[in-house]
Amino acid sequence: MFFEGYSNRMIIVIFSIMEQSLSKICANQQAIILAAGESSRFWPLNSKHKSLFKIMGKPLILYLIESLKELGIKEIIIIQGSRKDVENELKDYELDNVKYVVQPEPNGTGEAILLAKQLIQGEFFVLNAERIDVADHIKTILSKGNKGLTLLAGPTETPWLFGILKLDQDKVLEVIEKPKPGLEPSNLK
Repeated sequence: MFFEGYSNRMIIVIFSIMEQSLSKICANQQAIILAAGESSRFWPLNSKHKSLFKIMGKPLILYLIESLKELGIKEIIIIQGSRKDVENELKDYELDNVKYVVQPEPNGTGEAILLAKQLIQGEFFVLNAERIDVADHIKTILSKGNKGLTLLAGPTETPWLFGILKLDQDKVLEVIEKPKPGLEPSNLK
């Protein structure tokens, strides 16, 4: 099965392979960070995007940006909400090659990527802003020489709260946003 060899907490679907060094691959990549949502599951602390809460004096999103830069990713595009709270929070930090795009309404990942399409120059990662562990997963994927479409997904016990993958073996057919309990196509978010 295509999940073989990976932990049950993180399922990696790999579609194609190539051989290059990790730093060379990362140097040609962009990262799109999704930070436009309402952070509704973060209530009552959602007066600002959840990635802006500080741990040890720095917003969570900054840890993600720093780890992406350490990997060698040169350009980062941040999709933010109309309040521009992410951009306003990060202006006090010296961040090279970070661009911002506003998603006026939180209408999903697909729309966020479409809004950034004029800034996308080639291969890219799409990452959630509050996930500071993503760089470790990127290292694993790239160190194995994977190229092309790679999807990271993890199981959840509450699929009705998330976008859930509908699969046909190793092919993702669609993402079902917050399916009704009992109608979930899988438990992978």
